[in-house]
Amino acid sequence: MDKEISKDGTVKFNFVGGYSAVIIPLSGKNTLCLSSQVGCAMGCSFCLSGKRKFERNLSLEELKGQLNAALQHLGKRKKEKGVREWKLADDISGIVFMGMGEPMFNLDNVLAFCDYVNSEYGYAYSRILVSTSGVVCRMREVIARYGNKVQLAVSLHSPFQEVRDKIMPGLKGFPLKELIKVCHEYNEIYRQKIMIEYLMIDGVTDRDEDLDALIGMGFARRTLFNLISLNGEVGGMRASSIERVEEFRERLMGAGYKCFTRSSMGSDISAACGMLK
Repeated sequence: MDKEISKDGTVKFNFVGGYSAVIIPLSGKNTLCLSSQVGCAMGCSFCLSGKRKFERNLSLEELKGQLNAALQHLGKRKKEKGVREWKLADDISGIVFMGMGEPMFNLDNVLAFCDYVNSEYGYAYSRILVSTSGVVCRMREVIARYGNKVQLAVSLHSPFQEVRDKIMPGLKGFPLKELIKVCHEYNEIYRQKIMIEYLMIDGVTDRDEDLDALIGMGFARRTLFNLISLNGEVGGMRASSIERVEEFRERLMGAGYKCFTRSSMGSDISAACGMLK
C-alpha cells in the first residue's frame, strides 16, 4: 500500500489489489470513504472510477484493511476492553461507501463490515452511509434486513429516464418510478430521509427543465439533496457554473428540501468524487 496526501489534507490509500480508500478532513472532522469493489460494472460516463471494468468484490478483510490503514495513519488502534479514553467516532465521524464500485453488488460484505465496526468499536450504524447508483432490488434487501440501521444515499443525477440511461447505462433495468417508490419505502421506517446525490453537469443535468422535474419527482419533504460538481472534464462534459449550482440549491430549499453542495476535496491526488481510477 502507498499513501498520497493532498494539499487540502485529504489522504488517499492505494492498495496493491487496485483499490483505494480516502480520509476527507472537513470542519475539524474526518470522513472515511471506502471502496467496495475493484472496478465497477455500472459504466457511468462521468465517473473515472468506473472506467476500470469490474474485476471482483472486496472481501470483508479488505474492507477492514481500509479502516486499519486509516487508523494507522491517524495514530490510533483498537481500544482494549475496559479502556474508554478513545472511540472510533472521535477520529472518524462518518464512514461512507462512496469509493470505487457499487456497494449493493457486494452487499453481504458491506453489511458485515457495518456490523463489525458496530460490535468491535461501538460505532453507531447511523454514522455509516451506503451510497448506491439505484439498484432497487438490493435497496429493498437493505430495508428488509437492516431496517433503520445504516443510512442510504442514491446517486440520481437526472430526473429524466432517457438522460439517466445515457449517462448511467448500468441502471437501464431500474426505472425511475421504482426508484422513487423504494425511496418512499425507506423513508417510512427511517427517522432521516434518504440522501439524493445529484451531479451538476453543464447542459446535461442543470437545465431549467431538470430543476423543475427534480422538484416535481415527489421526494418526501426534508429529503437531503447533495449537489456535486463534476470533477474535471470527462467525455466532453464539464461542471456547472458556481452560480448555477447555487440556483439549484436555492430552488430546492425554497421547495422545502434540505440541500447542500459537496466540497471537492483531494482532486490534486485523484481522490475527489468519481476520481478513484
